[in-house]
Amino acid sequence: MQLDPLAAIGGILLTGFLCQWLSWRLRIPVILPLLFTGLLAGPLLNVVEPKALLGDLFTPFVSISVAIILFEGALTLNWKEVRQVAGVVRNLLTIGALITWLGSAVAAHYLVGLSWNLAFLFGALIIVTGPTVVAPILRNVRPTANVGSILRWEGILIDPIGASIAVVVFELVVTGADLSWQDTLISFALLATVGCTLGAIAGYLTYVVLQRYLVPDYLRDIMVLTAVIVIFVLSDTLLHESGLFAVTVMGIFLANTNLRKLREVLYFKEKLSMLLIASLFILLAANITLQELQMLTWGSFLLLLVVMFVLRPLSAQISALRSDLNSHERLFLSWIAPRGIVAASVSSLFVFRLTARGMDEAAILAPLVFLIIVGTVLAQGMTAKPLAKKLGISEADPQGFLIMGADLFARELALMIQKAGLTVRLVDVNRANIQIARLAGLDALEGNILSEYVESDLDLSGIGRLLAVTHNDEANALACKHFEDEFSSQEVYQLAPQLTEREQSALNHPNLGRLLFAKDATHEAIRNRLQTGAVLKMTSFTDEFTIDDFRALYGEEALILIGRRGKKVTVSTSRRPITPQQGWTVISLVTDRETAPVQEKGARTPVAARSDREPESPLFAA
Repeated sequence: MQLDPLAAIGGILLTGFLCQWLSWRLRIPVILPLLFTGLLAGPLLNVVEPKALLGDLFTPFVSISVAIILFEGALTLNWKEVRQVAGVVRNLLTIGALITWLGSAVAAHYLVGLSWNLAFLFGALIIVTGPTVVAPILRNVRPTANVGSILRWEGILIDPIGASIAVVVFELVVTGADLSWQDTLISFALLATVGCTLGAIAGYLTYVVLQRYLVPDYLRDIMVLTAVIVIFVLSDTLLHESGLFAVTVMGIFLANTNLRKLREVLYFKEKLSMLLIASLFILLAANITLQELQMLTWGSFLLLLVVMFVLRPLSAQISALRSDLNSHERLFLSWIAPRGIVAASVSSLFVFRLTARGMDEAAILAPLVFLIIVGTVLAQGMTAKPLAKKLGISEADPQGFLIMGADLFARELALMIQKAGLTVRLVDVNRANIQIARLAGLDALEGNILSEYVESDLDLSGIGRLLAVTHNDEANALACKHFEDEFSSQEVYQLAPQLTEREQSALNHPNLGRLLFAKDATHEAIRNRLQTGAVLKMTSFTDEFTIDDFRALYGEEALILIGRRGKKVTVSTSRRPITPQQGWTVISLVTDRETAPVQEKGARTPVAARSDREPESPLFAA
């Protein structure tokens, strides 16, 4: 039963969102539920037929969507990141691509029985990896900087290269000409030249418009989106399939400028890309028929094994020769090469055009490419994190803290966190605070946490959350907003603003980070408590020492700040305060009512006296 167009569009958008939510919830690559949903809706249940749904707009929609996705990925490519590994990236884009292309063509010819023309076309289609599948793996694994840069740059730049080679081979297949290396190289060079030139021009013009504020802020994102689509269409009109080069070069050009508003543009494009990716994968998977799936044989699965276990390791190892990568990093590169949206979209378009010309044997290309996509994403996406941990090239689930501020409370809290064995770094504009923090043995950086200089120098390895604890409530809120993309909105925290009751009622809470500790835990309140004898303590809770004992010892005013149970670290917030149970260890701000002296203003917090009832803490033992 075919759904009517309105219901089909609504259903695709809804299931796309649910698939992305399920991916987040189960921590699996989003492409897997998307492809499963598409196959279920298309060849299995036959409730969605993309070509009938979109008609003549199917091909333009897919092409423009891929262009927007590639541009968004290119906006994340900064030359500073790749300088150390530029040689490896260059080799993967040239030698590695050639090995994958020719090797997969030979394997497809002998294992699946494709003609040489179709085998070379298949090889070109699976050259690409793609940001839609590489980026989620990198976010989940968080590998070393070199490995992350290599995979990210390869995933973006290989897409237009692979797609262009596929276009050249496709044209040769359509015209019935024999494959000529000379013709292939000339056609590819022409595609790259036209696309790169137009992309550079479009990037420069967009930069000038944004730099001179020639459009208002509310039109900025729309203007950039329009420019991307127009330059893609213009380039493709001048020379068919050169548009992917154009949008990629345009994105890289803008990413390496000093545009102040680039972050907002990237944020808009990222959200749009998520919507397009979800819709595209479902539509492209639904476009495959059951008859095409039945064309897959045991040789198809052998081809998948050759691609994963022979061709990728060979291309990665050769590309990494004479580089500074260690053996573990090279081994990880040899395994990670999942295919994504460009391979799926280009193969679907080519199969549609070839079968329309009467080349029915080309129908196997779409399910074969989708098999490579599903196989590589499933195998590599599921094993990437365990492999990276085994090889020692990934951060464990980052539980460390980035603290904005380095005054007395920030330093004492950082010292306690550091003593617990967790990573902690402080950033403050106050030089005196930074010097005191460094003398205390803390990792501290002087500067504005929102500045590009500090952001480029700030090492976030091992860090998974932000605590903004300065006296400036507005700066705290801005820092939380700034780091939402890095840590997610769940892991950015700030002290409660110092406001009157009337101001509290008018407060725009969505613009704040999660409020730390308690509603009245303002910077001034905590400073006053420290000046009157409060101290930071670390306490373990057991059957013999419970929360009731803790409250009896320190009173209801004791403030639990951070807790840990097992490997999970939890920050106490005003809406979700920590209630420790057996097995918890917490850091708290307490006043020992029997022993705490009254301190002079600015004096350093003394070490608290230990009660005989309070057990020794294992210091957040991992």
